[in-house]
Amino acid sequence: MKIMKRITALAALCALLLAGCGGPSGPAGLPAGWEEDWTLVGDLLGVEPMEGFVLGENKDALGAAGLYYATWTAGEGESVTNDEDEEATVYDAQLYVLIQQYKETGKAEAALEDWQGRERENYESGEAVTGTHAGQEFTLLPLLKGKEGNPYTHGAAAFALHEGGWAICVELLCRDRFGGEPEAILADFLDGFHYNDG
Repeated sequence: MKIMKRITALAALCALLLAGCGGPSGPAGLPAGWEEDWTLVGDLLGVEPMEGFVLGENKDALGAAGLYYATWTAGEGESVTNDEDEEATVYDAQLYVLIQQYKETGKAEAALEDWQGRERENYESGEAVTGTHAGQEFTLLPLLKGKEGNPYTHGAAAFALHEGGWAICVELLCRDRFGGEPEAILADFLDGFHYNDG
């Protein structure tokens, strides 16, 4: 159950590294024209609220290394246990945003390739397509079927390289009981992104 290990490891990473961190990360003051109800992810990204989803976590996981992480959830959380007795909370659907800044563009590109490879390890995937959302070009990857033991059965993911060496990974992971078209929902979510390039 690689996805369970991934969920558990990510939660543990956040818990260990973020003890004592308070509130969302982001610039001390909002950039001009930004709304107060947007979620700030690092110093780069402002995310508009998504109907049907509630902000779960917004963490500066390794701020010194330029790594930031946020999640939004839909539906009630349910505790699940994998074959190795590891517990995690899963939802009807969950949106993840992971951004990391690199000093070299080549390293950001390598991170994006690695993230896409991890998605393909956990899901049978469809053909990747390119789309532009809020002025940013993304590679969109349909996640058609979760591998055995994955509590999330399907979804969609998006990957982008943003100026300044930023690698962006966005996932929408869904359970069978979640109604809605993952690729369309993810596209709407990406359309609500704003970038602090000033």
